[in-house]
Amino acid sequence: MDDTLMKCVFKGNKPAVELVLRIILQRDDLEVLSFNISKEYKNLKGHSICLDVVASDKNGNQYNIEVQRDNRGANPKRLRIYSALMDTEMLDKGKDYSELKDNYVIFITENDIFKQGKPFYHFERINKETGEPLGDGSHIIYVNGAYTGNDPFGWLMSDFRETDPSKMHYDVLAERINFLKNNAKGEKEMCKIMEELVEEGIQKGRLEGRLEGIKFLIAAYRKLGMSDEQIIEQIASEYKISKKEVALYVY
Repeated sequence: MDDTLMKCVFKGNKPAVELVLRIILQRDDLEVLSFNISKEYKNLKGHSICLDVVASDKNGNQYNIEVQRDNRGANPKRLRIYSALMDTEMLDKGKDYSELKDNYVIFITENDIFKQGKPFYHFERINKETGEPLGDGSHIIYVNGAYTGNDPFGWLMSDFRETDPSKMHYDVLAERINFLKNNAKGEKEMCKIMEELVEEGIQKGRLEGRLEGIKFLIAAYRKLGMSDEQIIEQIASEYKISKKEVALYVY
């Protein structure tokens, strides 16, 4: 259950993106037309965001997939911003509001943050008096990454937690993981993706604030095998701040 590894798995891998969306949304007919990894959305007021995976289906509906280990990062108001910025970019100038397609913000969390044992929790706006859905096309889905049911969704979450590709249920994920971990070309590609993610961390710091960027970089550099001392040296140089300040976040 690692957001960086998942970006590596999804990069250039439309079948994997399609598999995840089909299982979570329980739709065998869902066909991904295009997708992006680490897609940036800019806000005119300055609070821009960078989303893990953004996909579009053949009908123009938009999907955002995020892997979130820290429960604090799954704040509902964060998802509200994600949904709003996706909508803003989706509707071109001059288009009528009725042409706005559905959007889905999907947060795969390492823990069952609602503690109800469900595989996922789907939220939509409703009429509080009648219980009927508003039908505005906005969907927020929290996915319980700790779910262990003996069903397609449980198998998918098992694969997200599994480190050995030979023990995975879905070939499209197992083959990609095996390539990244056990093939020289895959390892080289993994390193290249990691370098891109490090650069993303620098940009994230500029977009969302220095603290978030530093935290992102620390995690990325650790996955590259750098020591804490090397990480402190590198980040202090990139952000032009003291090593002492960086060390507060490293240790």
